[in-house]
Amino acid sequence: MKKIIFSLIFVVLWGKNFSFDKKRALLFYAFQKKVFFYNTKRKDLRILPVEITANSVINGLFYFKNRLYLATNDGVEIWEVSDFYHPFRLSSFSEKYANDLKVINSFLFLATKENGLKIYDIKDINFPKVIAKVNTFGTPTNIFILRNYLYLADKEGGLRIIDIKDIYNPREVGYYEEVTPIFDVCGENNLVYLACGKKGLVILATKLKSYPEEITQYSSEGYTTALFFAKPYLYLANNEGGLRIIDVKESYSPKEIYYDDEYEVEDVFVNFPYAYVATEDGLEVIKIGEKKEWLSFLTNLAYLFILLIIIYYLFYRINKIIKEWKEKREF
Repeated sequence: MKKIIFSLIFVVLWGKNFSFDKKRALLFYAFQKKVFFYNTKRKDLRILPVEITANSVINGLFYFKNRLYLATNDGVEIWEVSDFYHPFRLSSFSEKYANDLKVINSFLFLATKENGLKIYDIKDINFPKVIAKVNTFGTPTNIFILRNYLYLADKEGGLRIIDIKDIYNPREVGYYEEVTPIFDVCGENNLVYLACGKKGLVILATKLKSYPEEITQYSSEGYTTALFFAKPYLYLANNEGGLRIIDVKESYSPKEIYYDDEYEVEDVFVNFPYAYVATEDGLEVIKIGEKKEWLSFLTNLAYLFILLIIIYYLFYRINKIIKEWKEKREF
């Protein structure tokens, strides 16, 4: 059997309710059966006059190369959004209670409520093939992929760490079950962050994948169900506890630096200086800072000044060389 070896760096930059097209600054937001398109270049977060309607409730979405992949109660839907004013459904397939999904190249990773983790080959999107499956002890709710490993938030089953170098033969190499339930997972390098409901935030060191080590637990107001990581901050969706921003520069001693409990926050996406939060009633936008445009201007000015000095120096040296050459010729 052919083996595909992954050598990749992949970091999730969005939650289950959000996905983002960085090139076009488009934010996709799922609410119930619909996906709404927002232009984040505008300060008023203009909603575009177009939306997608899925066949059932959307549990997760993922944007990859002009396509939007939806995990729904009935399965997976694939939409073409290269012309975002005229999106259309390319394909769909059944899978009961699909909770989350990620796509890398022609492989789709699907977290399902009843059938664990499934991996599909979607080279032909009209005929997706299941190429591997990993059974879990809990309910897979969220997928995070970093380099050759897939981290699966398995709710009551804890965190499962799965080696996907050989895509046809994924294998569990480690797990963490000390704190449950685990609803969401994200991370960087050898650190993993977990959303653990009433227990709040848990930080793990995962240098040894087979023995993830708990660094710290951090409890905050509310019930943590989703995370967004933008170094050095973690943004926690804490439901009735609102939005919490945690400084994790020192992973052993995280500190809360900001909160907004006006809304019950179920999920969060950040494109500074705004946090986009999913609530029971839809999307809300919270301003969490100011873009330091004046600082950017001063930085550019400093670069220009340095460039002028270099040009002046080169001009001076060239003139000096020419002058010396002329003097030698005359001599």
